[in-house]
Amino acid sequence: MKRFLAVLLVGVILGAALMNLLLSKRYDELFISREKLKVELYETRERLKKLEAQEKQAALLVQDIEVLFPEDKNDPLVEVKLQAAVLELTESLLGEDVENVSYQLLTDLLDSRLLEIEGKYYRIKVKTMVIARIITFILDYSPVEKPGEGEF
Repeated sequence: MKRFLAVLLVGVILGAALMNLLLSKRYDELFISREKLKVELYETRERLKKLEAQEKQAALLVQDIEVLFPEDKNDPLVEVKLQAAVLELTESLLGEDVENVSYQLLTDLLDSRLLEIEGKYYRIKVKTMVIARIITFILDYSPVEKPGEGEF
C-alpha cells in the first residue's frame, strides 16, 4: 500500500512537472499578449480623450450677437435702443453651440416683433440673419401708430 501511494505521488509530481514544461511557453505567450493588449487599450483611451478634448475645443460657440440696420433709416437713437432690446431678447444664445441654434426659432422670435422705445412702438422685420460664431441680424424697422388688440 505504501508503495502504491509512493508511486502515485511520484506520478502526480512527474505529471505536474511535465505539464509545467509543456505549457509554460504557452502561458508566457498569453501573459505577454495580455500585457500588450493592456498597453494598447491605455493608448487607445488616451487618444480618444485627446480627440474628445479637441472636438470640444473645435465646437463653434456663439461668441457675440451683432444687430445692424439699413443705412436709409437714420435715427441713431432709436437704432441704439432697438439694438439693446434685440440683444436683450437674444442674449441667451451666447455660449450656445452654433449647430444647435435654430434659425426658424430666431426668425419667429424677431420677425414682425413689436417693440416699445420711449413710448413709441416699432415693428422690426428680419431682412437677413447669419448664424456663425457672431450671429448677425440685419433688421428693418418701421414706426407703428398704436398697437392693435393682442399685438403687444
